Amino acid sequence: MSTSYLQTMNKIISDHVNQMENTLVYGENVDRGSYLSGLSKNLMAGPTRLIKNVGNCEYTHCGVGFGLMMSGHNAVLFVKQLDFMMLGIDHFVSTYGSIRATKYQKPLGSFTIITAIYDQGFQGPQSSFRGLNEICSMSGASGFLLQEISDAEKIVQDEMPKPGFRFIALSQRKASESLVESTIFNAAPDNSVIQFQYGSDITVVCFGYALSYGRHLISVIKDRGLTSSLFSVNNVRDPKWEIAIKVASASQKLVIIDDTRGTTSLAFRFLADALEFDPQIKFQIVRNRENQSTSVSDENFELDLGEILKRIKNWID
Repeated sequence: MSTSYLQTMNKIISDHVNQMENTLVYGENVDRGSYLSGLSKNLMAGPTRLIKNVGNCEYTHCGVGFGLMMSGHNAVLFVKQLDFMMLGIDHFVSTYGSIRATKYQKPLGSFTIITAIYDQGFQGPQSSFRGLNEICSMSGASGFLLQEISDAEKIVQDEMPKPGFRFIALSQRKASESLVESTIFNAAPDNSVIQFQYGSDITVVCFGYALSYGRHLISVIKDRGLTSSLFSVNNVRDPKWEIAIKVASASQKLVIIDDTRGTTSLAFRFLADALEFDPQIKFQIVRNRENQSTSVSDENFELDLGEILKRIKNWID
């Protein structure tokens, strides 16, 4: 049975949040109206869980979350789209940097920002920022991208209870897509890399919301009698992505698919680490050539399957 991406992600998130204690859940229209386009539906208050609708002041929202975290409490901030978090940059860089450099008498609480990346194109001048990589790079925070049911359940259950700060981001482009059950083959301990499939011939590593493109590619590769390993990468500080690098080294054939925009793509950092580990790996990068994370485009990102298959054939021959 398939359900829509947005409905599924909302259920996974709300089921977890509704079990949290000692927690403030807050955001603009978080408990009324459109519920942030459905992002914050089905949230329930509890004896130690307060749901608070707040005004239009994102800088203060971020400061409140860090303050609660520093005092050992938990905060979950729902934000309609990543664009609005530009107003919290000072907190992400300065406040969070100060927190990470300080030893506290008692354990930190958990602060999670749950937001959507509007990556469908032509959504308006305030719906064009996709630079979660840039924010994570500046702040040292982790950013997790929810792609399918299995990885969303694992990320929400593993990461939201942890002390400290992170982003969990949904894709607006995928909102109405149907999702089916999938399984996780392996995962790094920090969820920086999640492996969905193992095959010995080709290694496919996906960045941004490119996992669906990766699944299509390995299906085409399978029709040609080859097996593939499939990975998706999250933006985690000091990522433990050795599991993907070792598989790429074993296969000696690596395809990287990156649909992010911006100048701080993790794909190149991953490739540098992979080639440092094994300089003999043959590779191809397929990426979104629209490099500006704040520009509006039609988002017509497509795989040139013919070119990729031609490259793989040359590797094998």
